[in-house]
Amino acid sequence: MKMKALLIDIDGTLLDYRQSEALGISAIMEHYGVTPTPELAAHYHDVNQSFWEKYEKGEITRAQINEGRYPAFFGELGVEVDPEVCEEIYQNFVNNRLVPVEGAEDMLRYLSGKYLLYAASNGYSDKQRERLRKAGMIFYFTDIFVSQETGSQKPQKEFFDYCFARMPAGLKRDEVMIIGDGLTSDMRGGNNAGIHTCWLNAYGEVNHAGVSIDVEIHSLAEIRNFL
Repeated sequence: MKMKALLIDIDGTLLDYRQSEALGISAIMEHYGVTPTPELAAHYHDVNQSFWEKYEKGEITRAQINEGRYPAFFGELGVEVDPEVCEEIYQNFVNNRLVPVEGAEDMLRYLSGKYLLYAASNGYSDKQRERLRKAGMIFYFTDIFVSQETGSQKPQKEFFDYCFARMPAGLKRDEVMIIGDGLTSDMRGGNNAGIHTCWLNAYGEVNHAGVSIDVEIHSLAEIRNFL
């Protein structure tokens, strides 16, 4: 594979979203008098993921994720919550207590200068840029593509069409690879866009989504084996 450009996911690929997510939901539980446990944090991850998958399918909006995920989770515990309060607490952890994925900066440093690097994320534009800035990673990227400004989201083909419209003219689809941890967002998105895919499978998950994957890695250090 002769690559010229790489689209790199942010959450779960560059920044350890699961750790920030666990801290955030634990803080919300404490706020509402619920004792946090690893099991509850893991269950929230599943609930949260179900809402993101609906968003990826275009079934709900980004705002509806926030409106629905907290009542859905706490409703199972018999606790009534204010989604706006929950989101404020949650974003404080997600945006300010950043934990890089192991090897993320080493990977960016290695790839920089060899390929055109683009960040590709579902989320809010200003927040994702600020998170990359705080993590000291933003200067590695030629451009940053976020669903809020693209008008569509991964895995929709329109998201990637937006990206290609802003990448150098003449860049071919088979010269581009997406690197990400999401099966239903990054890998399916790569399939929809007709580009190469690299799945960061750090947790030993099974490809339940039926998507085509060109390269599977278990750590970012493995990037050097093929790029």
